[in-house]
Amino acid sequence: MKLRLYIDRVLYGVVLCLALMLASCQQAEPSYGTSVKICQLVDGQEVEVTEFETSLNGQMYEFLLYSDIGEWQLKPTFEEDNEWCQTWPSEGKNDARFSLKVFENKTAYPRTCEMNVVARGQVMATITFNQTANLPIMEFAYSYPDDVKIVSEAGERFKVRINSNIEWKAVVTQNSGWLTLGEKVDNYQEFVVAPNDTDEERISSVTFRALGTDIEHILYVQQGTSADFDAASKSTIADVLMQLEEGVGTIRDNIYVQGYVISDPASGNFDDMQMVVMDDSQKAICVEFEDIDSNIYPVNSLVTLHLKDMAFVLDTGVGVDEGTNAPKIAGFPSSRVKAVEASAGIAPIEIDSAADLADYEYCLVKLSGVEYAVPYGTYVNVNEDFNGDYLDYAYSASQPYNTFYNEYVHPLRDAHDNLTELYTRRTAKFRAARLIPEGSGSITGVVMRRTKGDKAVYHLRMRSLEDDNISDDATTRRARTIMQIGPWTERKLLDKITASVGTGHLNSSATNEGLILSTSSVSVFASDSWARSVVSTLNETNGKWYPIYATAEGVTYFSVAALNWWGNNYNRIADCDGVAWVITTTTTGVEGQLSLDWTMCSSSGGPMYFMVEYATYEDAPLAEWTQVAEVVAANSTMSYGQKMYTLDLPEGCKNVPNLVIRLRVSQNLRAKNTSAIDASGNNKIGMIRLSSR
Repeated sequence: MKLRLYIDRVLYGVVLCLALMLASCQQAEPSYGTSVKICQLVDGQEVEVTEFETSLNGQMYEFLLYSDIGEWQLKPTFEEDNEWCQTWPSEGKNDARFSLKVFENKTAYPRTCEMNVVARGQVMATITFNQTANLPIMEFAYSYPDDVKIVSEAGERFKVRINSNIEWKAVVTQNSGWLTLGEKVDNYQEFVVAPNDTDEERISSVTFRALGTDIEHILYVQQGTSADFDAASKSTIADVLMQLEEGVGTIRDNIYVQGYVISDPASGNFDDMQMVVMDDSQKAICVEFEDIDSNIYPVNSLVTLHLKDMAFVLDTGVGVDEGTNAPKIAGFPSSRVKAVEASAGIAPIEIDSAADLADYEYCLVKLSGVEYAVPYGTYVNVNEDFNGDYLDYAYSASQPYNTFYNEYVHPLRDAHDNLTELYTRRTAKFRAARLIPEGSGSITGVVMRRTKGDKAVYHLRMRSLEDDNISDDATTRRARTIMQIGPWTERKLLDKITASVGTGHLNSSATNEGLILSTSSVSVFASDSWARSVVSTLNETNGKWYPIYATAEGVTYFSVAALNWWGNNYNRIADCDGVAWVITTTTTGVEGQLSLDWTMCSSSGGPMYFMVEYATYEDAPLAEWTQVAEVVAANSTMSYGQKMYTLDLPEGCKNVPNLVIRLRVSQNLRAKNTSAIDASGNNKIGMIRLSSR
């Protein structure tokens, strides 16, 4: 009886617990409403708006959502609108805060996005974004002079690439029998050219029209006959250049040239579409093909080029000062390469003075008795882990004075004290395979022009490591190191930044004398650099250099950096608002020509102009400092590395027991544009050296 009573009580307890649990669950079932209120946050104020006329260039919005609808999602009415209207977060519960970014409208059409607040499969509220159309554009990627495309007499297919934000079409508008349309996609129109079986040259034209606008563009297509090349006469490159006026003009005579390819398309150190050819007349030309795929001729190949109707133009480039302003044959069709033979190549022209480079534009030369003015790092001291998106900078005030974003420059000094430059592209396949040699010797390279402002600068481009025959033996060097500070291969605290060679130290006029490891506005601190301190190996499969470097200790040099370069309250220079790097050393007993060699760059907000000056003690008033030259600091977001500087010092710097040299910020202008220097903008130094020769 007791046992039965016990069991009954247990069963009752179980049933009661189940009932209570069921009741609890029924009470926990949430009850959601339909109330939604969306407020835009404007300068901290809440404004209730549900439709926006958003900027053509894109815009960011901040919203507060008040609701009792429970879990919700943000979904556009048409899913493809997610490509230009993006939210974060895109889901939440009840009250929340979210952002919505409208991207730039690059199309020539207006667009509308309805961004819906969706809960339980229903639209609870909608925000509408209307964006106006951009101006219609139709841009062409070709570089045919006078809009004339030369095609093969044997017939061919070619593509005209188009960048347009509006629908377009192409129509053959003249002599359509032998020129017809091929495949058309969004960004190109293909054309089919029939063989010319006649004995006469023929011309057709194509009109490209942007639909719904009055924008149109005409391209002319010219085809010679099979007899043209058979009737051509051989000429030298020297004679061809004589027909041009300042390197520009169209070759009307039916001629061809034979020359040797002296550029190397496989090296990565030349423009992907350009081939440089030199012949026995010791002159050379630059040939720019229609596309990258046509530039297939190995270095040293003997090529025959048919030049009838080919036009030489100036390479003006695109963007900020990127053009060489040197002559080239633009839009050269591969069908005009009539023969190719393997050969041993052509011997370089031997010279011993960099002052003669201007006489050998595009030629292969061997410059003897030369040394690197600032031996530091590898051929390309850039951070190769930078994302390609960082290359898209529209403007930098310091850019014309410095390197171009895809190239790096090493200054060279010959035996006559002439300076020139060795340019290396970021894509060069030898760029990190060797540290810059410390001695002297010879360099072989193609002479190329760069135009910076109004000044033509002639420089050398190597094809491979074999072109550099400068010795690693520092005793062969003319310039003798008197004092050197840096470079630094590790981050560590320093009580004083002292010379690694000779006697001297470095400090800022607004900070303590030591080196700290973190950023500070009143201290010199250790910073990252882009210079490699060890050689590396290229992995051909993924295109990376190993060991990979960015800021890896033991793989790269580090820099010393400082902030707050203008109006710094801690600045010890009493009669100037600009802060300075201060180098203290001695030149007792030194009688040779002194030069100051260093590497430096600024961030976008950092200082651009520095005055190099010297005195015999650090606290000398400004009037007692002798000014040597004003230099421009590279903007590191444009050049991705530290520019190398070498500057001859005057006689007053020789044989001085206590010599103080400073790099003083001389103008309140930042490296990126004409705005004032930002207090958080930095300047970095990789190494400083005093040399005598």
